[in-house]
Amino acid sequence: MPAYVIGIDVGGTFTDCFVTDGAGGWRGKAPTTPRALDEGLVAALEAAAADAGRPLATLLAETTHFALGTTAVTNCLAQLAGARTGLVVTAGFAGLWPMARGHRLGIEGMNHPLPTLVPRRRIAEVPERVDRDGRVLVALDEDATAAALDRLVADERVESLAVCLLWSFRNPAHETRVRDIARARHPTLRVSCSAELFPVIREYERMTTTVLNAYTSRACAEFLDAVEGRLAAAGLRVPIAVMQSNGGTFAPPAAREKPVFLAQSGPVAGVAAAQTVGRRLGLTDIITGDVGGTSFDVAVIHDAAPERRTRAELFGLWTGMAMVAVDSIGAGGGSIAWRDARGVLRVGPRSAGAEPGPACYGRGGTEPAVTDALVALGLIDPRNFLGGRIVLDGESAIAALGRLGRSVGLGPDETAQGVYRLAAEQMTLAVKGLLVERGLDPRRFAFVCYGGCGPLFGVPIARALGIGRVVVPGLAAVFSAFGAATAEVRHEAVRTFFRPLPIEAPELADAFAALEAEVGAAMAAEGIAPDAVRVGREVDLRFRGQTWEVTVPLATLAPDTIAGLGAAFRARYATLYGSGALVHAAGIDLVNCRVTATGGDATDAAAPAPATADPEVARRGARALWLPGADARARVPIYDGERLAPGMALVGPAVIERRDTTILLPAGDRAQVAAHGDLVVEVAGA
Repeated sequence: MPAYVIGIDVGGTFTDCFVTDGAGGWRGKAPTTPRALDEGLVAALEAAAADAGRPLATLLAETTHFALGTTAVTNCLAQLAGARTGLVVTAGFAGLWPMARGHRLGIEGMNHPLPTLVPRRRIAEVPERVDRDGRVLVALDEDATAAALDRLVADERVESLAVCLLWSFRNPAHETRVRDIARARHPTLRVSCSAELFPVIREYERMTTTVLNAYTSRACAEFLDAVEGRLAAAGLRVPIAVMQSNGGTFAPPAAREKPVFLAQSGPVAGVAAAQTVGRRLGLTDIITGDVGGTSFDVAVIHDAAPERRTRAELFGLWTGMAMVAVDSIGAGGGSIAWRDARGVLRVGPRSAGAEPGPACYGRGGTEPAVTDALVALGLIDPRNFLGGRIVLDGESAIAALGRLGRSVGLGPDETAQGVYRLAAEQMTLAVKGLLVERGLDPRRFAFVCYGGCGPLFGVPIARALGIGRVVVPGLAAVFSAFGAATAEVRHEAVRTFFRPLPIEAPELADAFAALEAEVGAAMAAEGIAPDAVRVGREVDLRFRGQTWEVTVPLATLAPDTIAGLGAAFRARYATLYGSGALVHAAGIDLVNCRVTATGGDATDAAAPAPATADPEVARRGARALWLPGADARARVPIYDGERLAPGMALVGPAVIERRDTTILLPAGDRAQVAAHGDLVVEVAGA
């Protein structure tokens, strides 16, 4: 009996599915259904089951691993559609959340207030106090706590509660008691405690992480309840693995407890998939670019590991979360082109989404989107969208572009070209910004581009940045679903362990032993055998008196390794900021200890044997279309990407049409098909 592995990515515009039995791979794609995400998910599953030639019920019954990446939490935050949330703080600290860290300057240079999420009236102060060493100075007033909770529920109709008390990461007893009182008096109230979620120093980041967790708890629970119920009824017999923002998966019970860890899970799954492609092709330095329907997501893989942020920002709010560093801008296939107050053509960040979608979708959308421009320019064949399952309305695309063009003094074709150029420039700047932030040279990297629209922009972006190699994965259109399917189980634990260096080896070993026991128990709960678990250790270090830390891996707990922490920190600091930034006379403090545990079997479809056939067998003919940088249209050869086999090579200009994505190969660039259908493009002149 076949044993199937399934990955799903619920995106903003499309829901993607990847299925493999270890020998072959199949894919499915369906429009996302925002009002009931499980419906689009099942439609994508049905499309993949049809591709595999199996009834969906049979496919699910024979599935041994089912992984899911979702935008449910990200959308909840983006739309400010979370649970009605209350916050409990130490008496005297109610102003911390409203003050946050002030207002930010938005892209227009105007004052950009942070999202409210919890207004002042839904913040309750409770009498209690713990000092920096964890000693109780003022015992928790339980009667006052009960009254405060009753007020939040009765008067403010709070559905979810965040609890963040001063220095609770040193002594969580008061937070635990607040939680117990809340659950006893209001059993349906969801409670998030900072000492359980993120027991690390810095009150603001700890509070933000906890509030975001409470705010997204309802959306996550409702989504998982709907998906689990629907899949169980359809025949799935194994638990779902949910993709996290740290690059691994965890079980639904953990996801319900820590929903904020699902933010950006879809884009992060794509980065995990890019690591797999990098291993196939021997690439250790990769820039990833995912052009979906709503956004362009970019990340960096350096020395074969994704770049991470240990205090990630979500929608303008700094958190304490460690997650894969993914930057997103509103430049996807559904991004709407518009005229600003100055009469200038703009693209995004607003998106047409799945409903109504771009004008060419024929679902009622009237504003032109990037996909409309791609259709109008001939880069997408409207009769062959998703392998012909959806026929696009080219006339509606041109009409929408024409209306916009008249408002800025351009014709439909000029408007479409402008939309493409603007979108490509915004993507290029996003990649450049991420690299500049890290002091990295783009010429050292390969660019892995994917998503439904990514391969139409990949080579022009690479050429603009001087990148010499572009990779379009064989599963580009369902790449994040593939990443979810092949991701490993991952759990992390972090604690503040403030000590000046040098530190005694036994003391640090004891701190890590407690963290390793915590992640080991979490892995065991998911059925991962101890001998299949890989453990990694990290420490956050800083020069004495500095505000922010630098993360340094700790390979072993041997005394000589611990004694060398100071030298390792200085080397890492010099790499990040330059040797001239080192303060040689300053002491060094160890702030946090972190443990990661990963395990499980990453699965990939077997690679097909190389072919020697002439690629002309895949040629469909030619089509008049516009190429980036050209003044006029030209007839360009069109190839059937499903018929291109490993070993075949092409020289541009050419357009390669797979059933769920289109690849642009500009003039002079050479592309070769590698294993698994990955297309490797050597960019001329880069």
